[in-house]
Amino acid sequence: MPAVLLIIKQGASVPEGIKKALKRQFLDRGITIVQDAKKAEDLLGIVVLGGDGTLLRSAPLAYRLGIPLLGVNLGRLGFLTEITEEEAERAFEDLALGRAAVEERLLLEIHHGKEVFWALNEAAILKGPLGHMIHIRVNFGERLLSIYHGDGLIVSTPTGSTAYNLSAGGPIVHPQCDVIILTPICPFMLSARPIVISPQEELQASLLYKAQEVHLIVDGYINRTLSLGERVAFKKAPGALKLVRSPTRDYFEILRAKLGWAARNV
Repeated sequence: MPAVLLIIKQGASVPEGIKKALKRQFLDRGITIVQDAKKAEDLLGIVVLGGDGTLLRSAPLAYRLGIPLLGVNLGRLGFLTEITEEEAERAFEDLALGRAAVEERLLLEIHHGKEVFWALNEAAILKGPLGHMIHIRVNFGERLLSIYHGDGLIVSTPTGSTAYNLSAGGPIVHPQCDVIILTPICPFMLSARPIVISPQEELQASLLYKAQEVHLIVDGYINRTLSLGERVAFKKAPGALKLVRSPTRDYFEILRAKLGWAARNV
């Protein structure tokens, strides 16, 4: 029996309109709604109700299962959960009928020790709150790319370019570009600038000197400590995440609205 996996932000209140839309577009069509992926064999997709944080936590599962991820924004600001409450019913219907507007998004695959993580937005190497400046060596394949001195480094996907990367002064990159963005955080040298590179070779980052406290943060919710002698590898994940787009608005319309860019007729 076909099913959709429903993931709701913890503590969130689901509007009645969303509840009715879920019933009409899934249950009334004979599509089961489950909240545990192990309880369904034929998953059509994952529906996230909440904000970007909830969707980021759900992205690795959708990627591993190879199914579409649909995010409905129940908060104030959502770049990833771009579908509004008003658009939800149409988006649910499109998913149920197999005609959802799906966009493939590049994911980062991050290797730290024996652990592997996937990031839709970014991975960041950061000094602790009481730590001094850290020094990060980055190799692109077998070649030295740069040594960054400062508070840290963001390795971002195009999707994540409007997240932490943007706050740190990095460029906005269209999500369909096949690139990876490196943005230093509060660099010691003003000449240290963001760089956009090809994802065809693996990046490797390591600390040059011992530091008091250094963290590897993946999509804002995975936190690992990084010590001298350890390497973190970043590469483009095989395949892509299938992210359901808004059924009524394009990327630039959403970007203008989220960033408050003025739009006028010319």
